[in-house]
Amino acid sequence: MFIVIVGGGKLGYYLAKTLAPRRHHLVLIEEDPDMCQKIAEELSGLGITLIHGDGTSSGGLREAEIAAADILIAVTGHDQNNLVACQLAKNYFGVPRTIARVNNPKNINVFRSLGVDSVVSSTAYIADLIEHEVDWEGINRMLSHKVDGLQIHEYRAGAKAAGRQVADLGLPAGIILVSLIRGDEVLVPNGQTVISDGDVVIAMGSQDSLALLNKYFLSDRTEA
Repeated sequence: MFIVIVGGGKLGYYLAKTLAPRRHHLVLIEEDPDMCQKIAEELSGLGITLIHGDGTSSGGLREAEIAAADILIAVTGHDQNNLVACQLAKNYFGVPRTIARVNNPKNINVFRSLGVDSVVSSTAYIADLIEHEVDWEGINRMLSHKVDGLQIHEYRAGAKAAGRQVADLGLPAGIILVSLIRGDEVLVPNGQTVISDGDVVIAMGSQDSLALLNKYFLSDRTEA
């Protein structure tokens, strides 16, 4: 998927870092030269195309080859800039889908009424919106073919797991916690990682082992 992100602040940075390993074609537009330099240094090697430019101008978006993009995500710190970027992308360049961050909740209905497809305020939620396009059933079919019975599920941690280290949960044998999404961060958990209430945990294991995880986490978010 070809994704253009406008805004390289904390939200845009972590969003790009989160999506890069998922084999998307990513272009990140940031206007501040110092921020561009920092992103270039910290995210080098991830295959992200970084553009120093204005994502709220037709010229800046054209440099990002926006007309070929599947999604534009505007996550600058200014609601008006995010709205302009989304409207340009959709109405001028014909981008099929736009996602905007809002800082002021009062602007949510305004953005929606003006044609922004998804209006959100969390990196994890934005990533989740995009990843709903992934064929989880197909992935699990492939895993089961390669390794008998292996599947991937997502869970949201609740009171049973909150405040405890992974090593202290006593998870079933054969379970691997692949990643943990917490607000704007995506973590690779280890035995010392402390689970927080509301963390999204992605787990891999056999169907029988995964079925036992409801003992440790509040709910099964995605079952393929």
